[in-house]
Amino acid sequence: MVVVPGYAYLLVIAAMVISAVVMIMVGRRKRAREGTYNAEALGFVGGVLNALFIVVLAFYTVITWTEADATDGHAEAEASSLIEVYWQVASSPQADRDQVRALVKEYTSEVVNREWPMLDEKKSDPKADDLLVALRAEISRLPAETDRELATKDQALQNARAVADERRARIEQATGDSSLLTLLFWGTIIGAFVMVAYPLLIGFSADLRHVLSIVALAGILAFTLYFAIELDQPFHGLIKAEPDSFRTALAEFNRIP
Repeated sequence: MVVVPGYAYLLVIAAMVISAVVMIMVGRRKRAREGTYNAEALGFVGGVLNALFIVVLAFYTVITWTEADATDGHAEAEASSLIEVYWQVASSPQADRDQVRALVKEYTSEVVNREWPMLDEKKSDPKADDLLVALRAEISRLPAETDRELATKDQALQNARAVADERRARIEQATGDSSLLTLLFWGTIIGAFVMVAYPLLIGFSADLRHVLSIVALAGILAFTLYFAIELDQPFHGLIKAEPDSFRTALAEFNRIP
């Protein structure tokens, strides 16, 4: 179950209260009461601003959601390749098999316990790098005197390379900075503020229906901002990515003979 933190409620309530106070104060002005402004022209401008905000918000949401999904996809492919390596060395000599499997388990545990939390700080774990290098080196030393041994070694090396490729893509996805995403993020914040500020500036009166409409709009947009901020934090936000694929792999290792 998704738990919304307390500061999200405070953000929404504060936006609604501030909007109500400003609306009542500004709406008492003579110009607002008498409606001495060009409503048609201002309404057109408001419509354009509204459309721009919706476009920016839509692009931001789609891109952040896609990037979070891509991180999960790379993690799933990486964990799947690790399981394949664990299976493929089952028929290798016991000493070689145990060494490869120990490295696979240690690498997977390292990703779950240490590297995944580091991704939230846009960092990767050097030890995981070293373990992956050691794993590929150990697989390279597997015997290849028969066709079966050669096939096992080649398949294990291919999967080890797949692990390295997926890890590289996962880390790049998690630690890379996108100027477009940053621009859209700030565009969402500024746009949400403008959506509330613009009606207040053009001269709405302090009628109850006007106050309630602005208060409702402010509350909705405040929650939208909270959601945008959470999307910008894919490793501890509202829809944070979890290393479930690697946890599943660790459980699978224990079932493999």
